[in-house]
Amino acid sequence: MMLTGGGARAAYQVGLLRGIAKQFPKLRFNIITGVSAGAINAIFLAAHEGTLPEKTDALARLWCELQCQDIFRFDLRSMIPFRSALASVFPRKRWSHPRGVVDTSQLERIVRRLIPWHRIGMNLREGNLESLSVTATDIGSGKTVVFVQNASGQTPAWSQDPFVRAQSVTIGAEHALASAALPILFPAISVGERFFCDGGLRQNTPLSPALRLGADKVLVIGLRHKPPGNGNVPEESMPFPGAAFLVGKILDAFLLDHIDYDLDRLRRFNALIEAVRATGSGDHAERFDQVVTAMRGAPYRIVGEYMIRPSGDLGEIAGHVARTGRFKGSGGGAGIQLLRRLATARGADEADLLSYILFDGLYAAEVARLGYEDARNHHDELAKFLADAVVRDKD
Repeated sequence: MMLTGGGARAAYQVGLLRGIAKQFPKLRFNIITGVSAGAINAIFLAAHEGTLPEKTDALARLWCELQCQDIFRFDLRSMIPFRSALASVFPRKRWSHPRGVVDTSQLERIVRRLIPWHRIGMNLREGNLESLSVTATDIGSGKTVVFVQNASGQTPAWSQDPFVRAQSVTIGAEHALASAALPILFPAISVGERFFCDGGLRQNTPLSPALRLGADKVLVIGLRHKPPGNGNVPEESMPFPGAAFLVGKILDAFLLDHIDYDLDRLRRFNALIEAVRATGSGDHAERFDQVVTAMRGAPYRIVGEYMIRPSGDLGEIAGHVARTGRFKGSGGGAGIQLLRRLATARGADEADLLSYILFDGLYAAEVARLGYEDARNHHDELAKFLADAVVRDKD
């Protein structure tokens, strides 16, 4: 299972997984990979015990209890001009500690407290899980780093891409928070002596970790709505975009578009492999595998894939929730006021930026409900795709 990134949009994944769990209660995912906020969901599922319905119900409760007033707080110190210069002149901890525009200390406490980190290793040893990986971006080197935890404790053969590296670790809160640290908005997270931010920023091939870990089928949960038809909008109907609109589209490009390109690439490779097998002899196919293995460290293989994406626009849902002011809890404060302003800004019908940062229980419930319904609507396709999936009983 591949859980993509997208900040608060990741609540959609939870609803969709609850819908899948309702239909296939004995299903178990052997390999779980996640990036950005999807990494938090992936780790939660890998760390908890119980059936898939029990785990997804618990994860849904967590999302629906979030309150913006606790999470969305400005860190004004991060907005002071020439902050880096001040840090060099006054090297105090309060200046040198990495910060983002948003104070995520409450979110960090939730992640550290509510995930039983020791259970990841136990689930691996008990055979309930084969591998878990989360991806982050090393700020200093610009490399994509895939943190891997599996039963063997060994890093499998990985990509020869010089800008990607895999690292075997015991996954902890710092890895989850690093993967989900939206650049600028959220503070960078230190892992050891290096600082990391959102894993979706430079991950051009988000399916790679699942494939490198041995998956022969991949269920991908996307977080971007694809409108019917070609989705083109007449140019004369498009107003000049505001800053919030532009930032939202930039985040879409960084965090959401890669998975579509990667899936298209996977389908092309599947077609190529099928063509080689159909047109060549057994020796020809074996030679092909040898050449490919020498080039990339592993042979190509046909990988089944199925992607579900939201049937509705998560940005539009975010804008509607914020405009009505129906935030969970009492609301108020500078952060809540900014959310309301984003919801009424130019281009707010597509409040993409808001959909990334609206960590609110009511918004989470709305998009989770959409995910649950989407899972029901994909029942027949899911049943066919999961027909030969490995399902293990506890006894």
